[in-house]
Amino acid sequence: MKTRIAVVGTGAMGKGIVSVIKKHKDMEVSAIADIDQKALEKTRPFLVDKDALVTTDPAEVLDVNPDILIDATPTIIEAAVLAKKALERKINVILMNGEVDQVYGRLLAKEAEANGVIITSDSGDQHGVLSRQIDEIKMMGFEIVMAGNNKGFLYKYATPESIVEEAAKRKLTVHQCTAYTDGTKLAIEMAIIANARELGILKTGMLGPKASTVDESLNLFDLDRAREMGGVVDYVLGARPGGSVFTVAYSDDPEDRFYMDYYKMGNGPYFVFTRPYHLCHFETPMTIKILMEQRKPVLVQHRRVLEVGSRAKKDLEKGTKLDGIGGFDLYGVLEKPDSLPIGLSEGVILRKAKKKDEPIGWDDVEFVVDDPRLELWRKQKD
Repeated sequence: MKTRIAVVGTGAMGKGIVSVIKKHKDMEVSAIADIDQKALEKTRPFLVDKDALVTTDPAEVLDVNPDILIDATPTIIEAAVLAKKALERKINVILMNGEVDQVYGRLLAKEAEANGVIITSDSGDQHGVLSRQIDEIKMMGFEIVMAGNNKGFLYKYATPESIVEEAAKRKLTVHQCTAYTDGTKLAIEMAIIANARELGILKTGMLGPKASTVDESLNLFDLDRAREMGGVVDYVLGARPGGSVFTVAYSDDPEDRFYMDYYKMGNGPYFVFTRPYHLCHFETPMTIKILMEQRKPVLVQHRRVLEVGSRAKKDLEKGTKLDGIGGFDLYGVLEKPDSLPIGLSEGVILRKAKKKDEPIGWDDVEFVVDDPRLELWRKQKD
């Protein structure tokens, strides 16, 4: 019997997911949804089931009773509400949506557990790839010291205006491309893996040193301190191979060190395991297989160890209505829970002026009365 899948969000990632599932005989897309009719029409040709539901109302995809809902939207509260409804109806959920995953992942994990179904991050995003890599490395008997990302370029003051050409070249919205460039997306990805694996940070915002190759990470971080902390997350900037992720692991066992040296991995006791690619939607079928056959998540958050806090991109006046992730006003910073999570920042009003790079705290902003985001947030416990 085929695994029946509903995909919500048919932009670059959602369309890619539908196109790759088409190649698998044991899976089928039974429904797609997007508020943009043009996006739906671009994705429709990849549907094998010509009777599949195509709708601009995401809630309608639940009515086809799929085995799995895949959220590939850029939304947060809307995605959280839909995922919660799916879990309540005992539909498994895969999140190709790092924003909702990071902000409400703990709440959704509770809902999944209560209903006997699974919610998971996707296999192909950096945090999903790192989670699988960590499992493999631990199985080989090594101690995890760092889960690492390789960021190609970072400019925390990027805006939707400054990034127009780059967004067009990469077929991204300007807000997506801004969040990728200003470091917010990086912080979100690393918060997810940190919270799932209970990893810390060496400093607020991570270190992110420049490197020529990922292997240089052995000399760019205080790995002894990272190990004493029980493992950390961090990143290198501009290293080869591009698009890679890496894990630093430890073993001082003489046998391990001999064989690792023999296998051209160095003589330790710290070793870099590099995965030279993460392929996003191409890897989604792996998530589906793991979920359906092994009945387990690739990655799920149960605790909040780290948070993506808000920082001012420029001097902000009192009364400013903040524009959230990928906008003109804020960039995200990975930190211990303290300031306002950037995933809750859109549309809130500043109660006081803020200088460029200054943190935005909970007491610095005003939410609208009965903001549904806060109701869901309060249901989560650290």
